[in-house]
Amino acid sequence: MKKRGWLYFLIFAFILGYTYTALVYNGIWFKFTDGLKTIHFLLYFVWFFVAFFLSLTLHELGHFFAFLFQGIKLRALYITVFVFHKTNKGWRFTIKPKLWVLLGGLVVPDLGEIKSDEDLEKVHKKFANSLVVAPIVTCVFLFIVILTFILSLIYSRSDNWIGFISIFTIYTILLSSLYIYSFTLSNPMFYGDFVAYKKMKEDPVFQLAQISQYTMFSLEDSDETNTYLWEKTRDTLKTIPLKNSIFHIMLLTNYLDGIIRSDQEIDLQIDKKIQHLSISHYMRNEQGLMLAYDLCYYHYKQKNVAKAYQLFDEIQRRVSKKLDPKLTTYYKKKSMHIMHIEYQDEFLEQIDNYYVGNSWIFESLMDPYETLKEYHEKLPFIEYSLPVKFEEETWCFQKSMLYHTKR
Repeated sequence: MKKRGWLYFLIFAFILGYTYTALVYNGIWFKFTDGLKTIHFLLYFVWFFVAFFLSLTLHELGHFFAFLFQGIKLRALYITVFVFHKTNKGWRFTIKPKLWVLLGGLVVPDLGEIKSDEDLEKVHKKFANSLVVAPIVTCVFLFIVILTFILSLIYSRSDNWIGFISIFTIYTILLSSLYIYSFTLSNPMFYGDFVAYKKMKEDPVFQLAQISQYTMFSLEDSDETNTYLWEKTRDTLKTIPLKNSIFHIMLLTNYLDGIIRSDQEIDLQIDKKIQHLSISHYMRNEQGLMLAYDLCYYHYKQKNVAKAYQLFDEIQRRVSKKLDPKLTTYYKKKSMHIMHIEYQDEFLEQIDNYYVGNSWIFESLMDPYETLKEYHEKLPFIEYSLPVKFEEETWCFQKSMLYHTKR
């Protein structure tokens, strides 16, 4: 391996040296350096932002038009702090300075009604196509910029133009290389476009979880869509193990939500899996904690109050201290209220106490606080009592004390 490493280094050094010599010999290198000298140092920052916004905008427009040309409506287009979003009255434009933390963009489709397996199949294929188009746009844009740069060095006589296209090309290569690298990355919370494309084509859990999540942004709520996706989620959960990955958690959360808040019928096959779940693996992140509390509501709704309260106590013991205290406090008090342990009307009336997580990103499309309020409704009260058994010796002692008192 060391010998090959030296060989690769020598080959690279030879190519670099040969290229540099050829550029100097033909005068192209001096055109390049003379062009860079024409750019004021402040313009280096300007052209960086131009390259950043142009490459990012083209990438997101790739997603946008891919959805549009396939017949899927759009709900929003995010370009860093700039948000174009659709309402019932048409398209609107807003600026959200907080979105700088994302350092990127986002396209939100309006998937419309999904009422059958055929509809779902069409949607996830179109979704997959839209995921892969944007990286292709990025690669094509990079190729065009590099080609323009090469042709400019050969044929252009304008130092100003050569200076601009040179620095713009350098920035575009750096940014596009970063984008292309990110397309191949993934972790439990993030999937690059190439990874997401593959999973959307091959992974039914990923498909269903993503599509179910995006239907919440549809302008028109459809009961038929909600019912179909819940039933599809139920059928999927019957055939897979209940893992603690983010998308398995999303599916199980959707299933539990249908039972807890929409009075859907419990599936006995899934119920057996739920009874054997250990919540210890779910205490490490926000989604897992939400699922754990939903399991409490699930048991309470089944009138298994002892199990619900036992699980509630276990959550308090096992919840990770690394989680945001505002998150843990909010869900603890909300759950106490919902399950009639201790009413928290005063706490829940103050929206400053709410934990919205990353939902603030979509506040142009929906009010995260109003959405959370819908989940504060108490479950139907179920009387909970435990039999008290006195030991015989204790009872005799009590009778003796009673006798002496009367005397």
